[in-house]
This record gives sequence, C-alpha cells and structure tokens, in this order.
Amino acid sequence: MKAASYIRVSTEEQANEGHSLDAQRTIIAEFCRNRDWTLDGEYVDAGLSGKDGERPALQRLLEDAEAGRFDLVIVHAVDRFYRNLQGLLSALDRLNRAGVSFVSITENLDFTTPWGKLTLAVLGTLAEIYLDKLSAETSKGKVARAQKGLYNGTIPFGYCQGNCASCTDPNGPGYCPRCGGPDLKEQEPSYALWLHPVESAAMRLAFEWYATGDYSDGDIARRLNRYEHRRDDGTLVRFRSKGRPGRSDPGPFGKESVRSLLQRPFYTGVVAYYGVADGGQKHKRAVALYPGRHPALIDQATFDRCQEVRQAWGTAVRGRDNGSHPRVYLLSGLLRCGQCGGIMRAQSTATGYRYYRCATRIEHRAECGQKQVPAGEIEDQVVGLLRDLRLPPDWRGQLLAQPSPVLAE
Repeated sequence: MKAASYIRVSTEEQANEGHSLDAQRTIIAEFCRNRDWTLDGEYVDAGLSGKDGERPALQRLLEDAEAGRFDLVIVHAVDRFYRNLQGLLSALDRLNRAGVSFVSITENLDFTTPWGKLTLAVLGTLAEIYLDKLSAETSKGKVARAQKGLYNGTIPFGYCQGNCASCTDPNGPGYCPRCGGPDLKEQEPSYALWLHPVESAAMRLAFEWYATGDYSDGDIARRLNRYEHRRDDGTLVRFRSKGRPGRSDPGPFGKESVRSLLQRPFYTGVVAYYGVADGGQKHKRAVALYPGRHPALIDQATFDRCQEVRQAWGTAVRGRDNGSHPRVYLLSGLLRCGQCGGIMRAQSTATGYRYYRCATRIEHRAECGQKQVPAGEIEDQVVGLLRDLRLPPDWRGQLLAQPSPVLAE
C-alpha cells in the first residue's frame, strides 16, 4: 500500500520535541515499516497553525489524493492534520470521495480496515450535513451584514479601512499618501470603509473611460498599467491592483479583473447581496441592494452607462459568431510563450480561424512581442513529432523503475 505522510508544527511548537518535525517523521516511518507500507510522499507545513485551512502542503496533499497518487494519508496525531472540526470533516470527506484512507497513529484511527472505512463514510456524511448547515448560517450572516450596509469578503479595490496610523493594507505603506497619518475613523465613525486616495482615482478613470464606449476591458487594463498618477504630495505613482493578501502581491491589472470591477454596484454606495442558487453557486446578479456605510465612488448614471456599453459590446460579439465552427484545441493549457513564458491561450475568430495567443498580451499585464500562432500549423508540427517518436520496447518498465519524487517544504 502506498502511503503519504503529512507533518505539521506551529511556530509555538517548534521547540517541543514531542511535536517536532523530525519526531513526527521518525514515528511515521517506523509505523509504515511495521506494516510493510511504502512511504512514497511527505507533505510538510512548518510554522503554520492547524486552524489554517489554506496551508500550502495540506492543499497539495488533498489535490494529489484526488489525483490518485497514493492510497492513504498517515499522520502522527489528528491535531497535526486539523485543529477544528469543520476543517477535519471537510478534509476527510475529500479523502473518502477520492478513495484514499486516513491513519492517525496517536488516536489509533485506521480507516484502511472495514470498520474504519465505514467510520470514514459516516464522517463524510456528517461533514456534508455540517457544511450544509454552516452554509445556511453563513448566508444568514451575509444578509445581515448587507442589510447593515457592511461589505462581505475582502475589502473592495478602491477602499480601505481608514486605519492610517497602523495601516497594513497591501497598497498602504509606501504607496498611500495618508499612510502613517491620523485614523479616518476618528473623523467619520459612521463609515465602515473610506475611499483609498490612489485606488479610487484608478477606478474613477476606469469607469469614465469605459462609459465612452471606446475602450474594451483589455484596453482599460493597459491604460491603467501605463498611467502615472500624481498624488497630493506631488509624487508620481503607477496604478496597481491590491493583490490578494497572503497569496499574491499588488501588481498590474488584467482585463478579467477590470471586467469584474466595472460590474460591481458597490461603487455607487450600495451593498449587493447575491444569495445562493439551487446548485449552491452564487447568483450572477444581485437579488437585493442595501444602502452602504461607505462613500460612493461614482454616480448611478455613470454605472448604468457602463452596463449599457457592456451589453452593447456583448450583443455585437454574439452577432458576429453564429456558433457553426467547432473549437477544438489540442495544445490548450500546454503551449508556452517562447518570449515571456506565459501560457498560450486558444482563441478563434467569427469565421472559424483558430489560433493561440500569449495570455500575457491578452490580459495586458506586461509587454510581450509574441505574435499569435496559427493553431493548425503548430498542432500539425506537434502531431508530426509525436508520429515520428519511437519508444524503446521496454519503455514501460523503464518508466515504472524511475523513483517517485518526495514532496517536502
């Protein structure tokens, strides 16, 4: 049986020998040897809390489990895997659905046995019930926040919390001219969010440009990335996105992010509640709008004009495409740009001409001189290479003999 180990230690536990990475590693290795299990992968999260569901190694482990790369996951103790019931049940449910067992040495939990498999299936059912109830409670909480005029999720681009004296916003220190000054909460305590002096300028320009009908989402992304904004202190800065705290740093705009931002009614001073459809997905359009506890960035007329322009653009595109041309791309997601290394994205024209184009250019995130590549031409080249490829008679044995990589932090 092929096993993968998961090892974790938090910052506070680093000095505790009973929880150290090496101690866990030794115990797991000995446990596998006694059962003749093959320990074929190791996933390590060092210095991270067991309550954090976004641990990198844990996410890779769950993804590899769903890809069928091992038969079971083994941990020293359950609290190494998760420290909260919701996360534990959800992770065990994913393993169960992937056909992967779970073993915890300290608690003597072995889901590889018949009774263990039954227990895992029951836990998976409990997880589904628990998460369904949690989803309903979360929806209630989101409705309540929206009714109070409070935003849900991350702070929308263009706004900040007004904690200027102790600002930790990605576009705060070194970028915002108010950073380090007095808190805005003291000036207007009724607000939940305030306009970010640089980001709000970028959003106003984006709405103004799009309302003219002369620019696409990609055009606006490119213009924002090239624009130099003069702050109140006279210095010039380049507009940049907020990024995703803990995941990605602030950087250039892409057309997808611009498209999303320009359709948010939040910028008119309201909070939208989207609700959940029957399939469990959020509705594409807001089911209710409530007055927000934040200043409006644009007026309603400008926002409505932008939505009219978007609808006109969409109608024009649909009118040119009759859907009669099949769109088959053999190299979708595989082809890379030879100049910038970005993914080459498959596209086609209304007449059925297929081609691959660098996603960096499509998203307008950076300058790339790569021209579009005819799909048929490059696909024929790849097919020709594969046709001429000759494998040795024992290629299967050679491949199986290769050592499997060990994953570690």
